[in-house]
Amino acid sequence: MQEKLNLYNRLTANGVVAVIRNVPQEKVSKVAECLIAGGVNALEVTLDAEHAFQIIERLSLEFQNRAVIGAGTVLDAVSAELALRSGAEFIVSPVLKEDVILTTLRHGKISIPGAMTPTEMLTAIEHGADIVKVFPASVGGSDFIKNVRGPLPHIPIIPTGGINFDNAASFIKAGAIAIGAGGNLVDHQAISADKYEQITDVARKYVEIVKTARTSLTK
Repeated sequence: MQEKLNLYNRLTANGVVAVIRNVPQEKVSKVAECLIAGGVNALEVTLDAEHAFQIIERLSLEFQNRAVIGAGTVLDAVSAELALRSGAEFIVSPVLKEDVILTTLRHGKISIPGAMTPTEMLTAIEHGADIVKVFPASVGGSDFIKNVRGPLPHIPIIPTGGINFDNAASFIKAGAIAIGAGGNLVDHQAISADKYEQITDVARKYVEIVKTARTSLTK
């Protein structure tokens, strides 16, 4: 139990989960290094990428003491099992699948299913999920998170989908424990041009936005 709590705290510490989708295999390690340098230490590799399981295994070995590596776009229990055996420490889905949650929990790892309604969120927690991914977050915006948190304050939420510099703080202030950032953070144009310093700069800005928003809640 303590080990899982430590994992949960590491995952949410800096408040940003980087969604790594379809990054060329030969560039993934460099991208991960840049994200970590910018303070983002929760890295989600989506399973729709080519060689996703090999990438998860590599990043888990290379950055095991510096980052929490997880799998995203996990749609079934078999994929979850393969990702976990490859070293994933958290499993993220865009949808709510009980078998994916249970597979993740059997391995003692963090389960983050996707949900869009209060009923789905509560169902996910009742199935044992640790955190709920509200996706796509841009549909309801931060007001949706705030309103849901009224009757369901015990549900940890990570909004993903449409997060950017302009709205990231509002989601944290609405009660989200972290944010998931994809294309705005893991910029494919920057990667193609080998402008890796840009990824570090963007990562650092996201982390600072979350930190400032969290601080404002304690004042």
